[in-house]
Amino acid sequence: MMFKLLFLKKLYDLSDEALISSAQTDMAYKFFLDLEPEAKMIDPSLLTKFRKTRITEDILEEMLKETIQQALDKNLIKSGTIIVDSTHTIASVWAKSPTQILRDMSKQLRKEVYKTAFELSERFPEKPSLEAGLDEEIAYTRELLQVLEEGIKSCGNKKIQKLSHEMKELLEDERLKEIRSKDDKDARFGHKTATSTFYGYKNHLAMTEERLIAGITVTDG
Repeated sequence: MMFKLLFLKKLYDLSDEALISSAQTDMAYKFFLDLEPEAKMIDPSLLTKFRKTRITEDILEEMLKETIQQALDKNLIKSGTIIVDSTHTIASVWAKSPTQILRDMSKQLRKEVYKTAFELSERFPEKPSLEAGLDEEIAYTRELLQVLEEGIKSCGNKKIQKLSHEMKELLEDERLKEIRSKDDKDARFGHKTATSTFYGYKNHLAMTEERLIAGITVTDG
């Protein structure tokens, strides 16, 4: 069920809290998750923990192996031919720093509050200066969410609630301070044609003739 939840999270771009809340009342979600209509959903924190501790770099390979094995067991794969398909991924060369990401999200949240729940704006804490570092921005974001928490729950504005959930998830991500603001050093220049170049990566998919993915490799451009 956890993998199905992660699929829905990615498909609909939902935070853990928003996903679990929707799955509790949406019968289409319950059907997809193979749950009874009256079944109670798990706590969002369990999904967060699963996502952070169980989804490791080698899990995809294990899932692909299991998928292919099940397909073989059910005689869904008829041929022994493997097709290799390569696609391009453009590198995010000018990625934002963690400080700027938090600053932009806080700004977006404040803007939405001003537009649709102005009374909550009276609770805004003082913004850090533009020269503030990551630790100050983290502290401000935590304080902003804390003072608005009850108001966000009761305002009924889905956009505000979604933004706050996304900000909470980012603050809880242990990799927050590892996000780089400089150029992507692993990316390389590659060629789509003799006269066309790109800066990024190549994704190589190995597939059966039935279009089942058997392997994935990412190389520089």
